[in-house]
Amino acid sequence: MSRASRQPSPWSFATIAIVVLVLALAVVGIFGVLENRRLQDAAERAVQYDVAVAASGDDVKVDVLDMRFTHRNIVFSGPTDANIAEFDQTYDQLLQHIDRLDEIGIADLDVPQPADLRALATAYHDAFRPTIVLFTSDPVAFNQASATGLDQLDDLEAMAQQINESGNQLTWQALSNISSAADRERSILLALLAGVGLVGALLAFSAGRVLHRLQAANAAEQEASRQLQATLRAKTDFIADASHELRTPLTLIRGNAELGLQSGDPDEQRQLLTEIQTESTRMNHLVNDLLFLARSDAGSPPIELEYLPAQLLARRLLTPVEAYARAQNIPLSSSIDCSGELEVDPERIQQAVMILVDNACRFTPEGESIGLEIGTADRSLTIAVQDHGPGIPEDEQALIFDRFYQAPQTQARKRGGAGLGLAIARSIVEAHHGQIALTSTPTTGTRVTITLPLADLSQE
Repeated sequence: MSRASRQPSPWSFATIAIVVLVLALAVVGIFGVLENRRLQDAAERAVQYDVAVAASGDDVKVDVLDMRFTHRNIVFSGPTDANIAEFDQTYDQLLQHIDRLDEIGIADLDVPQPADLRALATAYHDAFRPTIVLFTSDPVAFNQASATGLDQLDDLEAMAQQINESGNQLTWQALSNISSAADRERSILLALLAGVGLVGALLAFSAGRVLHRLQAANAAEQEASRQLQATLRAKTDFIADASHELRTPLTLIRGNAELGLQSGDPDEQRQLLTEIQTESTRMNHLVNDLLFLARSDAGSPPIELEYLPAQLLARRLLTPVEAYARAQNIPLSSSIDCSGELEVDPERIQQAVMILVDNACRFTPEGESIGLEIGTADRSLTIAVQDHGPGIPEDEQALIFDRFYQAPQTQARKRGGAGLGLAIARSIVEAHHGQIALTSTPTTGTRVTITLPLADLSQE
């Protein structure tokens, strides 16, 4: 047999290349399945266990706060039947949430265990509950038991806080693991694809198509990982902030109602009823704001469009702004120079502008003025609100339109804000296919500008 007859044919090389290519693709597929399973397991752990630990720890902490409220209510108002019944009900709810921690199972975590929480809660209840009857007969013993009980509640709250923080840390660690797994998958995929590319030199067209599909799959997994992280973070933040904002007025309403029922002083009852009305109005506004944002997220913002001349809209905006600034004793400078027509919901646009004006009034120092400028440029209507406040740091400007976000130095919660106003304003503007932006410096204050497209009447 000649040497030439022993040479492998080109088809042999092609066959080997195809076999190696198929094996490489099989390895890639198996690895993708395994990595997808790891990503799924990490996601399920983050959602089912870690978030459950954080939420249950937060529930126990809230129950302790309610326990302290009912405890102080007994101390300040006396042991009425209603107060004692609420005390017992709150204690039972606390034990139920501690039992929930037992069901979840946190024995492997370096945090106070449910048995520790239950023992401290029982010790507090068994020591303080029997002394309630001594409120009148032996106030010294009652006050001593009360002080000891409040210290125990402080310890119990600190233990619940540890569990809540541990759950949050586990959640973020799980999300980090998801991101790391995706990065590892990408690195290994790229290494495998390099080998497949060498083999695919004989089958360039097929190898190119395989490479394109694998890169697309990898990009989709990366995007899914980012979306999961953003969704979990937004869900956790939204639930925590919304719960806080709704719980505060509800607690005040309940406390004031109970004090009003116990009080015989008409003036005090009137004051308590006024506070109840104020907190009810605040809670109603908050619920309406949350419903508006929810409908906006669902793609159906509640707006009713109509055609209006820009001048008419500007005048409709100026009147309430002047009245509000006058009520706040803040000078207002205004400038209106606009033309054209636009399709808007004037009530919603007024709501967005009043949100900006309210913020400007909140942070404008005494003696300074705010400004309202309405004009047209580049086939758009611009509405700008200017204040002369302390300004917004550059690193916080990108977050200022996020829900519930409040710059630390503004102390907006103390001023009565819930952090939803600018998010609502942005939703309104975007529903009109417009834009909202701000510029801010420590020396000149903050300027927020709404840009709305004018109607193109030439196409009507």
